[in-house]
Parts: sequence; C-alpha cells; structure tokens
Amino acid sequence: MKCLWVQEIGDGDDDYAQPVLPDASIDVISGGANVIVAGPATRPFTAPLVPGSLTVGVRFRPGAAPPLLGVTAAELRDDEITVGELWGAAGEVIAAHTTDAPDWRARLDVLVDGLVDRLDDASPVDPVATGIARTLAEHPGQPLRRLAGDAALSERQLRRRVEAAVGYPPRMLARILRFQRFLDLARSALPGRRDLARVAAEVAYADQAHLTRESRRLAGLPPGALLDWEAQRLGRLH
Repeated sequence: MKCLWVQEIGDGDDDYAQPVLPDASIDVISGGANVIVAGPATRPFTAPLVPGSLTVGVRFRPGAAPPLLGVTAAELRDDEITVGELWGAAGEVIAAHTTDAPDWRARLDVLVDGLVDRLDDASPVDPVATGIARTLAEHPGQPLRRLAGDAALSERQLRRRVEAAVGYPPRMLARILRFQRFLDLARSALPGRRDLARVAAEVAYADQAHLTRESRRLAGLPPGALLDWEAQRLGRLH
C-alpha cells in the first residue's frame, strides 16, 4: 500500500468537485453505499462529492494492486468497478461492513482488513514491473531498450508485463510519473518564487514548452495556471 486517505465534505447546498489527475495508482474507495476500485487514469477527471459525505480509500503503489484484485491494471484503466462486481459475494460483504462502520477510522479498519484477508490467495507482485515503475519515477527519460536490457527481457515482453501490472505501457507510465514528480517539486515552492523552466529541466522535460504540452494533456491546464488554481482552491478550503 502507498497510503490510506480520508476526505470529509462539510454540509452545504452544492456538490464538491474533486479534481483527480493521473498518478499511476489504483485506489480502493469506500464512499456512499459502495466500495469501488478506481483504475489507473490516463486523463484528468472530476469526482462530484455530495455535502456531508465521507470517503475513505486505500491507495496502492504502481504495480502492487493487481495480484490482490485478481485482474490486470490494464483491465481497470480509466474505469471504476465495485468490489461486488469484482469479487462477487465476498466483495458485497466487504462493502456492507464498510458502509455500516460508524466513523472514518472504523471504515478504514474494515476496508483494510477486507483487503488483508485476500492476501493469502493473491499471486506475487511482478518485481520487474514494480521495479520499472520505481526507476521511471526517478529517471523518466530512460529509453525502453535500456530498461528491457536491464531486466533481461525483450521490449515486447517488458511492455506487456508493465502494462498488465501498472495499466500503462512504459512510455505512458514515464510521462505520468514525470508529471507527478514535477508537481511535487513545483508545489513545494511559493507561488511568487516558482521557476517552472528550472523544475522542467530538473525532471527531464526537453524544455518548458514540452512541460506545457504534457500539463495540458494530463491536467487540462498549462502548469502555471494549474498550480495557481490549486493554490486558490486549497486556500478556500482552509
């Protein structure tokens, strides 16, 4: 697991629009009366959350979830599925127990316990695919030929294994991880002191124009506008 998370929406009249950007992760999410598996995204989207709602989730590192879920990440790409659809009666039991939990701590405990109970029947995680994800998170410009050679696989074999485990071919995975790395670095700088060209070079974009194209594709906005919008939105929440 990468992390556990909780989101509570206060009372009000309007739904809250939660932006979600591609990050190569798979989440198991309890919200409302269902528990869903949200697959790896290739494009940004907005999740509407109703006033007074509580949502908890378990986020998996790239490549870690499919053995536990029983399906490939590629089958879940840009999709959501309930655990009932995925696991039948066992999934329905997890969903019911999670929904009945009295607060966010109890809900997370039930959700995590339900996932842990499935570990004994899970196949091993693919160490090649998870290793490639770690490598690309740190060195997104690595050529596919070198990655395949280091893993002693053909490029086709590597592509197939990475896509099954992570949900993307290696080049798409590299793009998404590089953009997430850019966001991590850029978010740590004060709005008036951001040097987007420097950060773009640091994370191996060819130039700032390259970063701008990727930001529009993966977030729907150019990078400066995205970061300003995030800062304004978070300021309104505090």
